[in-house]
Amino acid sequence: MGSERRKKGAGKTEEDREEKIRKLEKRIDELEKKKEEETGIVGDVVSQFIPGLGSIVKTLEKSSPEFRKRIAETDAEIKHRLETGWNGKPEVKYGVSIKPLVPESEEGMPEEVKVPEKEPIVDVFEENDYITVIAELPGAEEKDIKTELKENVLRISAGGYTKSIALPKTAKSIVGRTYKNGILQLKIGKGKHAGQYR
Repeated sequence: MGSERRKKGAGKTEEDREEKIRKLEKRIDELEKKKEEETGIVGDVVSQFIPGLGSIVKTLEKSSPEFRKRIAETDAEIKHRLETGWNGKPEVKYGVSIKPLVPESEEGMPEEVKVPEKEPIVDVFEENDYITVIAELPGAEEKDIKTELKENVLRISAGGYTKSIALPKTAKSIVGRTYKNGILQLKIGKGKHAGQYR
């Protein structure tokens, strides 16, 4: 009888172990299913911003091992940061730029920036005794205005303005000049009126 009791006791113990193993397997299956259903931090955040996107993230996690791996890495990084805190303060670097704004020449000195000269608007009126030239020179100073007449070519320059004007062959010399409100008016004598200044 003693051996029978041991067999029954052993059988019961074996049955108990098998029952415990089944319960543990069932519990493991439940935990694995729960883990699959559980969304990570990324899934939660995504579903909060755009409702319905969380289920897309779940589907992608189930179908793509690479996606699941990336989400797990991101979740782990976020959890780590939440537990340990963000490292230090933002890093700010101060410095001074020493690069010149103007390209340098071979000698190391900055090249001069040449401002292109503008051509003033000019009208030429030929009258009986004189040729009248009117030029618009806005912003020019009267003292900076230079006029020169050489071989029937009138050259006007002032500030950033320069213009050469071909005149009729009868033009001899400048006999009158006025400048007012950015308008230069020249009177150029023809023939016998060349020397008379008015």
